[in-house]
Amino acid sequence: MLNELSYTLGSRAYLMARAASLAPRPCKLYASSRVPDKYALFDFSGQRSQFAAPIRLKPITAVGSDEFRGLLSYQSFSFGRKDRKMLRQWANELLATTAQTMPALLTGYLTRRKDDAGTLVLLTWWQTPAALEAWLNSSAAAPLRQYAHSDRRGQYFSDHYRLVD
Repeated sequence: MLNELSYTLGSRAYLMARAASLAPRPCKLYASSRVPDKYALFDFSGQRSQFAAPIRLKPITAVGSDEFRGLLSYQSFSFGRKDRKMLRQWANELLATTAQTMPALLTGYLTRRKDDAGTLVLLTWWQTPAALEAWLNSSAAAPLRQYAHSDRRGQYFSDHYRLVD
């Protein structure tokens, strides 16, 4: 498990140049599957970010390999202490169970944002979009779905990213 994950957003050209300037750090460029021309550059070195405006994540739990390939599912949850505690417990259990029962899950990280301790981020990497959809709609993921919306209790955001060649 890495000590830190970080990413930054920007244009494809800018982020590709930024990744090249950070070599040999293991950076990977992802494109949003939902929003055209939205790109994220992830730094998987486990070291402090070298990005000018990073979003830094502190890992809580990790499953699978640290290859960070396949389709990336990004889910962000900002809730109060009570909901966050329950969500953290369910997400930990869900990752552990999924790692044992769904071989299409390649990597999973439950993290918290370093700039906002009230925000948990669940990152999962999948072999195929169909495997991700099956997991999101599974009975095992049902407890997580109750947090998959924004309301007066908190905020939710999700996106799916594909690796840019």
